[in-house]
Amino acid sequence: MRRNELDEMQMQKRNMVGNQAFMLLFYLLLIDIGLYGFSFRWLQYPMNVYVIMLGCMVYYLTRIIWNNSYVGPRKETKNVGIIITLVIGLAAIVAGIAMSFMEKNFLGIPISNGENGGTILFIFSLVSFVIIVIVGLISKRQTRSDE
Repeated sequence: MRRNELDEMQMQKRNMVGNQAFMLLFYLLLIDIGLYGFSFRWLQYPMNVYVIMLGCMVYYLTRIIWNNSYVGPRKETKNVGIIITLVIGLAAIVAGIAMSFMEKNFLGIPISNGENGGTILFIFSLVSFVIIVIVGLISKRQTRSDE
C-alpha cells in the first residue's frame, strides 16, 4: 500500500457514507419535485437544487471526516502552505477583477428583478468556502494525529 492511500476499512466507510449521501440526495430531489408538483416553491429552480446538493455534500464531508476516512496517512510536505496562500491570493485577484468589471459594465442595470437567488448563492458560496477551510484544518489535524 502506498503511503497516501486509504486503508480498506477507511475505503469501506467512505463508500458506505457516499452511498448514503447519494440516496439522501436522490430522495431530497424527489421530495422537491413532489413539492413543485403541488405548487410549493421554496426557492427558484436553480437555487433549490444547489441548496439540496450543498446540504448533501456537507453531510458527506462531515461523516467521512467523523469516520477518519477523508485522508490517508501521507508524508508531510512543507510547501503546502505556500501553495494554499498562492491559490487564495490568485482567487482574490480574480474576484477583484471580476467585481471591477461588473461595476463598470453593469452599474446602471438592475441586477435583481424581485428574486433573491443571487443573495442566496452568495451566502451559500461563503458557507462553502468556510466548510472547505474547516475540512482542510481537520484533515491536517488528522494527518498529524496519524503520525
